[in-house]
Formats: sequence, C-alpha cells, structure tokens
Amino acid sequence: MGVDRRDTLDSDWQAIIPVPVDAPNPPAHTYIERRAVSYSALYTYADKDGEIIGYIGRIERPDGGKEYRPLTYCVNRSGNREWRPKGFPAPRPLYRLHALYSEPAKPVLVVEGEKAADAAARTFPNYIAITSPNGAKSAGKADWSPLAGRTVVIWPDNDAEGRSYAGDVARMAAQAGALSIGIVEIPAAFPDKWDLADPLPERWNITTLQELLEEASRKDCLLDYLDPKAAVCLPYKLTELGVEYGEETEDGDTYWHPVCSRLEIVADTRNPDGTAWGRLLRVFDRDGRKHEWAMPMTMLAGDGTAYREALLDMGLTLAAGAKAKNRLNEYIARTTPEARITCVPRIGWHSGRFVLPDRSYGPPGEAIRLQTEAPLDHAFAVSGTLPEWQNAIASLCVGNSRLCFAVSAAFAAPLLPFTLNEGGGFHLRGPSSVGKTTALRVASSVWGGGARSYIKTWRTTANGLESTAQAHNHALLCLDEIGQLDGREIGQAAYMLANGEGKGRARKDGASRRAAHWQLLLLSTGEQSLSEKLAEVGKRAHAGQEARLVDLPADACAGYGLFEELHGFDSPAALARHLAEASGRLHGTPIRAFLGLIADRQSEIVQTIRQHMQRFVTAYCPMKADGQVQRVAQRFGLVAAAGEVAAALNIVPWPEGQAMWAAEICFHAWLDQRGGTRSAEEREVISRLRRFLELHGEARFVRLDCPDNDRPVANRAGYRRLNAGAIEYLVFRETFRTEIFDGMDAIHAARILKEASYLIPDSSDKSTTPIRVPGHVGSVRLYRIAGNIIEGGNG
Repeated sequence: MGVDRRDTLDSDWQAIIPVPVDAPNPPAHTYIERRAVSYSALYTYADKDGEIIGYIGRIERPDGGKEYRPLTYCVNRSGNREWRPKGFPAPRPLYRLHALYSEPAKPVLVVEGEKAADAAARTFPNYIAITSPNGAKSAGKADWSPLAGRTVVIWPDNDAEGRSYAGDVARMAAQAGALSIGIVEIPAAFPDKWDLADPLPERWNITTLQELLEEASRKDCLLDYLDPKAAVCLPYKLTELGVEYGEETEDGDTYWHPVCSRLEIVADTRNPDGTAWGRLLRVFDRDGRKHEWAMPMTMLAGDGTAYREALLDMGLTLAAGAKAKNRLNEYIARTTPEARITCVPRIGWHSGRFVLPDRSYGPPGEAIRLQTEAPLDHAFAVSGTLPEWQNAIASLCVGNSRLCFAVSAAFAAPLLPFTLNEGGGFHLRGPSSVGKTTALRVASSVWGGGARSYIKTWRTTANGLESTAQAHNHALLCLDEIGQLDGREIGQAAYMLANGEGKGRARKDGASRRAAHWQLLLLSTGEQSLSEKLAEVGKRAHAGQEARLVDLPADACAGYGLFEELHGFDSPAALARHLAEASGRLHGTPIRAFLGLIADRQSEIVQTIRQHMQRFVTAYCPMKADGQVQRVAQRFGLVAAAGEVAAALNIVPWPEGQAMWAAEICFHAWLDQRGGTRSAEEREVISRLRRFLELHGEARFVRLDCPDNDRPVANRAGYRRLNAGAIEYLVFRETFRTEIFDGMDAIHAARILKEASYLIPDSSDKSTTPIRVPGHVGSVRLYRIAGNIIEGGNG
C-alpha cells in the first residue's frame, strides 16, 4: 500500500541499502494533499553491482507540472520495515550506475532527468546515459566520482535551468577526474525546454542528433571547469585580481605581496613518452581576454627572461623588482595542478588525433595541446560558416582546373601520413597577373587566414623556412613568389621542405639537439620555375628536386589566364577580385569540418583514398613511365582522391569526378611542359646531344658523302652523311665523352640514346660502330647518331 509520510517522523526511519531481496514491491502511488496519486513511472536506482538502492517516482500533477519523490526501503527504531518517501543517503547515487560500471570503455552521456536518460540510452547505444536524482538543482548532492577517467558529454535541457545544470555537472565531473568533458550546443531553433525524451524537432532525425553529440565530444572543455585555486600551494594564493605571496609579520599576521596579475596554472603537460614536461598557463589580459600557453618546464632552468617576455606579451602584469620575478618562477614551479594533458611539439596527427593550435580532432581521450617555447603566432583562424564558404568560393572552382586542384591539394595535406612516405609540392608558374596568387588564396582559405595571412613568402632565411615548415606539419604550406628567394638556396630549400627534416644542431653542452621534423604539402607560385632559378646562379636542377616541387603551368590555356570558367563574372580580373575578397572573410571552416569527419573514420577514409589514387595512376600514368613520373603521379592521385572525398563528405559542392578531372588536366599539363614520361636524366641526355648537334651540326662535322668538298673543318667533332636518305652523325668517342657529356656518365648516356633509338648500335649491339673515314687506314669506331634526334621529342 501507499505510504503517507505524515504517519511518523521521517527521522525515525533509516534507509536499508541495498534493498533486501525479501522486501515487498514498492507502492504504485503516493499522497499529495491527502489524496492518493499514482506514479506515472518508477525509476530504479542500483549500485555498481546492480543491487537496488531505491526508486524515484515521477508524478504528473493536475496543473500539468511534474514532481519527483524518492522511495527507499526503511526500518524504524521498532524494527518495522516499509517503503518510505525518504531520500537516498548522501552522496546520492547516479541513475544507471550499474550500466556505467559494466561498460567502462564507453563514453558517458549525462542528461537531466531519468526519463531523458532512458530515452538517451535507446537513442545512443554507444554511450552510457546517466543522470543525477532529484532534479537540476540537486546535482551537487550526487556522487560523481564514477566519472573519473571517463569521457563525458553533457546534453542540457533547452532552458536556463538546463544550462545551469550542465555547468554544475561539468565542474563536478572535472573535480572527479573526468578524462574529457563536452557540452552539446542546442540549436536555437529547438523548442524551449526540449530534452531527449521529447519528440524530435521538425527536420531533425537520429542521425543529425548524433552529429550534435559527436561534435560536442570533440570540443573538450574540461580545463574550463577546473578550479585553479585548488592547485596553489602556500605561501601563494590566487585571487580574482592576481597572484599574491604571503609573508608572516612580526605580530603573527600575514602580509600579502602582489606578484602578478591573474595567472592560472591549469594542468601539467607531458608527451606520450613521459618527457617534455610543462605547464598549461592561462593569462587574463587587462581587457579580460583569456590567453593560454603550454610552456615547457625547461624554460624555468635559466633566468626566466624568455618565458616572462612571452607572458608579458600576452598581457600579464608583473610586480616591480627582482623579488617578484623570483616569486613568479617559484609560483609556477610549486603549483600542483591535478589535471594532466598530453603535449605535442607540432600540429598534425598524434596518436590518432589531429592537433591544431586551438583544438584537436579524433577519438575522445585525454586533452592534447601544442607545446612550444613561445605562444604560437598562427593563421589557423576561422571566419564565416562552411555554407558561406561553399557558396562564395568552392562553387566557383567547378570547371576551373587550377582552382579545383589547389583546393583539393589543401584537403590532401592531412592525408599524407596515410598514403605517401614523403611530402612535396606543386609550383604554379606563369607571368604576372595570370592568377597564380588567386589559386593560393583559394587554397589557403581551406585552412585559415584573417589578420595573419595564411600565405607565406619564399623571402626568408633557411632557419625561418624550417620554422614555418614545422608549423605546417600535415598541413598545406602556401609560399608566394619563388623569385624572392636566392637561387643559391632554392634547391636545398626544395629538398628540405619535401624531405621533412631540418638541420642538425648542437646544444650548449655539445650534444646534438633533436632536429625539427614535418610532413607537408607545398603550394608555391612564381614567374620562374625551379630550374630557371637555379640557372641564375649557374646551377642545374636535379631530377629529385624537380620531382619534389612539380612545375605546373598556371595558365589554363582557355584565354582567361588561370581560369577556364568565369561563372558569370565580366572578366578574369573580376572573378579574381571576388575570390580574394571572399577568402579574406571566409576561411578555416572547411578543413575543420573535413578533419572532424575523417578523424572518426580513419580506416574507412584511408581505404577510399587509396582506391581513388590507384584509379588515377592506372588511368593516366603510362605503365612504362619513369619512376620519378610515377612518384609524381601518386601525388597528383592523392590530390584527386582528397578532392573526391571532400565532395563525398559534402565539404565542397562539386559533382562526382570534378577533382579527378582537375588533377588529370594538371597532370597532363605537367607532362607536356616536362617533355614526356622519360626520367629527367634521360631527357637531359637527349637534350644535351640535340643542342650540340643544333649548334655544331654544320660547322664541326665533315661531310662523308661529298668527297669533292674540301672546306676545312675546325675543331672537328666527327662526320655526317646521308644514309638511305636520312642524315646520320658520326661522333668521335672523346668528343662524346669529354665535351657533349662532360660531367655525366658517357656509357650510361649511350645506353639511354640507344634505348631511345637515337644511337644506332653495330651488329653486335655495341654503342660504337667501326666506319671507314678519309685519312685513316683502318676503320674508326664512332657513335652513330640518327639525325631525327633534332626534330624528335624527349619521349
């Protein structure tokens, strides 16, 4: 039967925990104003082993409201036992606690109310849905310690009380030692007071709700809910105004000396190997803005000038005098934050997560931050929305091979570690005003921009370029105007950027410092090619350099410079101006949407990328192409694949096959200007011989088929003759070796020419042929060169 709580004093009864197995079933109703009211639902609370602790009964009030009553099985002083409307002993258990302990690997979803928790458990089976008893205002009375080490996401009701509950839960989950905390951002269009037990809002479904939940899980706000004061050790204290140092006076009181403005020591940092320890510092400047910096603890080893400069630059105010500097050093060293976060030295993929300067993407886990010796001044900024970027920029890439290729390259950069062993890049070459920089602007808008331009210039030192490269690990690096870099440095710069390793350096004690590492995709522009820049200083481009920085004509040969399609704009200049303006105000959202999707589906995405790459290489790279051509084809294939995947994920509004088409156009443009699919060494051999014959074919070769021609030939290189109506050149062996192919392997050069059918071997397949010539008693072995080498291509 139901129990009227007025029968006896509530203090006379004590709850029996857990409920005995022989206890009767709980009553089906209770009393409100002396009237029996049935429970609309009874929610079972159990301990971690599944033993029942009690129930929470839901009551629908006549006025349309709802009320919750606890039910525990109690005993009084007389030994009588019955169900009583008595609350759980403090701290109160969480609803669905047994499920929480049964599946420790699953993330946790906290909602407001048992009905919403049951609905959430059905809707999101990959999460453990829980709540606290007795409503939104009683969160502080619950035991949240089971959330230690768990990934927690909070879904608030859509009202002020729900948001307040979410904040309370976040603070207590942080204190309990949660691994990460996310809070779902409820869309403004949702009905007031909506929760997960209510009917879905119009045009929403389970899939879109899941997307909201996953987005919240990726936005870890754990560090925002930690209490920084709890980590501070005496004689220091942290107030709203700043850090103070306590000194005992002669009369036993404490005098508090100001040290600096508010500086929070939020967490300890260390890398996955347990080294590179540091502190996550949070500074509030005089405008009230928050700045965070993961500072290596090694910066405390010296006099501290470097780290103080960084903090002062962020807006910290430091008290005057040497004592304040020493106390600041001690405050940072002695503070003992409970939170631990993983630190990494550069952006990019780390343990399955992609780290940007301000957040990370990938599976939930311990917070991860970028740790550097100075706060990173970066351009990975976000402005506008993804639909705005799609309409103003991405849609205009359709039909424009260079723009589509540049944007696809931007998406290809974070896929490098899964597909190619090395980085590399593409160099858009062409005259001024052809549109090269427009392509850079469009590509850079995928990653960032704003006040700090994402586009860098080639005009820098080797150390500066190394630092820039490391700051773009697994990202797109945009470098404008190759002509600004000294030709003596460009070759090594191309190697360094593609190979992904900086110079080795020594520490003060003579030991080797760890060299900088990175892997990136480079998009470059300039009026000159790499080989032309090297030629300025008398150097020749090596095959490896040209393969690492692919020279791509910027002119699409459609009469519009870079463009093939103007999309209704009056001129190429008008379209370029629009794209420049749009990329300045809309940037950063595409790559974050892309990373958010691929980070959670890495194996599936990588398999798709590899399939697209193989399809591209099979379709467009000749089977007998040189190995360097095949390597470059793989890079073009990666760009094509990235663009197709971005389209399939609805990041870019392109039709299927658009990115593949753009990569094909650009790949063939590269092959055409390169001179075919032969290796660079082969092309160099053919080109050298052709140039020599073009210059000296008349002046230095004696005609064998005109015996009456007694014209003297100075500096003779050989002979020429007509053979079956075709000209042949017969080249002396020493001229071939020491003049034409000086600095090269002449034997290897002869082999290349023979394979290209430009060198005619003798009957035993030797490279030289014995030929009778005037002035010699016997035959002379000469290189027999087909005259069609002059009009032929490089293959």
